[in-house]
Amino acid sequence: MVEDSLNDSEWENPANWFGGLLYHSSRDTRTLVPKRDPGFGVTINLARPGGLALGLAIVFGIAAVIVVAVRR
Repeated sequence: MVEDSLNDSEWENPANWFGGLLYHSSRDTRTLVPKRDPGFGVTINLARPGGLALGLAIVFGIAAVIVVAVRR
C-alpha cells in the first residue's frame, strides 16, 4: 500500500499538473490516472513510457485525420 500512498501524493502535487490538464510524474506508477476532477474520467501520465506512447498515438492520430480531411 506504500505505492498507493506515493501515487496519491504525486497526484495531489500541483507541480505534476500542467494547466490542470496534463499530468507528468515519473514517481507515479500508473499510466492512466483520474483527472483533477475525478468525475470527468482519466488522463494519461505522460512520464510513463506507456503513457507517452499513448499520448503520441492520440496526437498523431488526430493529425492524420485532419490531413486526410483537408486533402479531400
